[in-house]
Amino acid sequence: MSISESLPAPSTQRVYRPDPRSFDLREEHHRATFSACQLPPSKVLVTIHGEIDATNSCALARYVERRIFGSRQLILDLQTVEFFAASGFAALSNINVMCARVGVQWTLLTGPHVGRLLRICDPARELPVARDPSAAKYLRTRPGDRKLLVGGDH
Repeated sequence: MSISESLPAPSTQRVYRPDPRSFDLREEHHRATFSACQLPPSKVLVTIHGEIDATNSCALARYVERRIFGSRQLILDLQTVEFFAASGFAALSNINVMCARVGVQWTLLTGPHVGRLLRICDPARELPVARDPSAAKYLRTRPGDRKLLVGGDH
């Protein structure tokens, strides 16, 4: 770079450090429940239940963003999502970029509603969907675990 060229504009990067107590808390966002838990050694499991649409898709991306820093792996469990709109795909794309920026490897567990939309919106299969059930069985949560994470049994 020569002296006559201008330097790029300075920028800032948001860094969220999750409060360890926040992993036990769940959040409700317009017909959807978000919950997270830490799995050893540095893995985060985020479970979503309900409906993802334009009213809560940004909240989904922000929820995940607040929990991935300091982790090496994210498992986003959408197996119990009952409705998944195109705005949810935008949130997943945003999560994909965030994870790439901070070096977090992530896996997406989908149910029938999310899988149907991804076949349309992600034909190149760029999102890290667990495609082989036998390869992803160690990532899958049991229905009882999901109830614990999203239910009122805390």
